[in-house]
Amino acid sequence: MTRLLIIIINLLIFTQFSKGQNSVTWVDDIACLVYSHCTNCHNEDGVAPFPLTTYDEVAAWKDLIYHEVVVEKKMPPWIAKSPHNAFIGDNSLSEEEIQLFSDWLDQDMPRGNMDNAPDIPVISSELEISNPDLVVEIDPYTVPDTDGNDLYRCFVFPVDFDQDMFLTSIEFIPDNKNAVHHILLYHDTGNTAINLDNADPEAGYSCFGGIGTNSAELLGGWAPGGSATIHPDGMGIKIPKNTNLVAQVHYPYYAEGQTDASKIHIKMTSNVNRELSVIPILNHFTSITNGPLVIQPNEKKTFFQQFNVPWKLTVTGVAPHAHLICNSLKSWLDNPDGTETLLVDIPNWDFEWQKFYSYKKPIIVEPGSVLRSEGSYDNTVNNPHNPSSPPKLVTVGESTTNEMMVFFYTFTGYLPGDEDLVFDVSQHHEHLGNCTTSLTGVEDSNVIDISVFPNPANQYIQFKSESSIEEVKMFDVTGKLVLEQKGDWISNLDVSELSEGTYVIQLKSMNAFITKSIIISKI
Repeated sequence: MTRLLIIIINLLIFTQFSKGQNSVTWVDDIACLVYSHCTNCHNEDGVAPFPLTTYDEVAAWKDLIYHEVVVEKKMPPWIAKSPHNAFIGDNSLSEEEIQLFSDWLDQDMPRGNMDNAPDIPVISSELEISNPDLVVEIDPYTVPDTDGNDLYRCFVFPVDFDQDMFLTSIEFIPDNKNAVHHILLYHDTGNTAINLDNADPEAGYSCFGGIGTNSAELLGGWAPGGSATIHPDGMGIKIPKNTNLVAQVHYPYYAEGQTDASKIHIKMTSNVNRELSVIPILNHFTSITNGPLVIQPNEKKTFFQQFNVPWKLTVTGVAPHAHLICNSLKSWLDNPDGTETLLVDIPNWDFEWQKFYSYKKPIIVEPGSVLRSEGSYDNTVNNPHNPSSPPKLVTVGESTTNEMMVFFYTFTGYLPGDEDLVFDVSQHHEHLGNCTTSLTGVEDSNVIDISVFPNPANQYIQFKSESSIEEVKMFDVTGKLVLEQKGDWISNLDVSELSEGTYVIQLKSMNAFITKSIIISKI
């Protein structure tokens, strides 16, 4: 009798436990997350060291996934941890998605019904700009013997457009990532760069510490981890019709003997509404308040930068830059009203993942604001990224073993209404192939199913949904909010006053979102 009671009690406990724990499977939950957040890099031709395209491949890396995804939250790599959900292209997992991975691993990675498994995605190209208007391509260049020093080489490309053009997006494509530390692209209306190039018998010219001219203006840049920079619709960086494009490539000392043929894809137009600038407003020369940027051996040190802003600006992006012994970087605004606006926070700086971060909504900077930053550096044996063992004196400079503390800001002059601009209405990284998980309550455009019709529309847009729609917003191609409606159960939207064109519509239902493109036509 006692033994029977123990068996019954154990069965009851097991039953209650089973009811309280939802089963997480590869088919229903994890495949979607892997294919949407991981496989773009983890494939046979990707930049990651091993593929994650099948159940068996993922299961083989169980321990690493648990450490990198669940514990450390390092993967997928998106090192700008805040402002949360502020940046376009944020591929990081939500807390709910991380929990799904954790539950799946705890449950010994159940497969589910493999007959219903989603198709393995086809990764056709890593290029984000596959149809550029202009290609800047470096002829194959073999890095010479530099006696153990880094090499900075500038390559000049004269352009002669019929009229001024505006760069709307740019993608740097390093041909040999083992040989390239960074690439910067400038335009220079003077003759200094072309004269330096003509005076050097080799391809390009040596350009340590800059490109050798003060008349150049930055168009964009790439460092490890970088991706394409796509500016908001209607905005661009000016490229004068008569100028020279100058690509500065940093080849580290260990690149000796390697060949590189990097190229740059550019989209441009002659017609924009707003001109953008990219300027390192905070840097280790003019704005550091406790410099110079020197870190003694076996020393940890924090540096601060500050700039008093005299203008009203609309900031669309930010790009922090440092080297190997940097631990963290952060920038924010002290507003005139006493409040603080966080611009970017990278608590665990990673030299291998540097980006130009673009905001989903612009940051409005009031005149009288103070732009500030903070950077921490660790020049001890406890820093695994320290290039010197034992640690050596680190000073400011462009070599890999030097250090830098730079914040590039992309901005334009403020115009009334900029507060209402929205460049990206998505609430979460888009899932590949519209796949979904069994997770609920995540702000993801694929979690809910809402029909939006007709498309094109003329007078009204209709909505069909099994759940209530509480909010509808419409944005034009510049990201400006043009219509908004709130209610308990919205079934249609009057668009009769809108002009013809393409719009983005966002609907909120049950704390989830769906975003669709829609055309307004008066025909």
